[in-house]
Amino acid sequence: MIKQIINYFKSKRISLVRLDEQEIKRSLPEINYKILNPARHYLLDADYKSCSIAEFKSLLKKDFTNWKIYHKDYDCDNFAFRLYSNLKNKYPKLAVGIVFSDGHAFNVFVDNEGFAWYVEPQNDKIYSYSKLTKKYKSIYLIII
Repeated sequence: MIKQIINYFKSKRISLVRLDEQEIKRSLPEINYKILNPARHYLLDADYKSCSIAEFKSLLKKDFTNWKIYHKDYDCDNFAFRLYSNLKNKYPKLAVGIVFSDGHAFNVFVDNEGFAWYVEPQNDKIYSYSKLTKKYKSIYLIII
């Protein structure tokens, strides 16, 4: 465990490539508009950077969000915002965001090939959209 903590603070170079707003939007699914404002997605920047899914997995291994304990005052949205904040702190332009679905919050990462991956910040499991929709029926909001 001490080795993981030390490695967390070591800066490892990852190759980031530029993704524009349109590339991000094309990678994300349509959203159920019944509950929230009918904007498809909220992209907070016009320009993003990304890396391969393998490099992203190495970033997740160095993050300790999943070490927190879930309880009534620290639940799924806290985990999602924590992971988002930790990654954006180190890589401000990284194409990572937060997803809200029916009763759950988690993260999204768009890789350097424009494919969206969904991340459960409580255990670092990564899902494709097809596997995700088997777990959660509707996605209501995506903020990147």
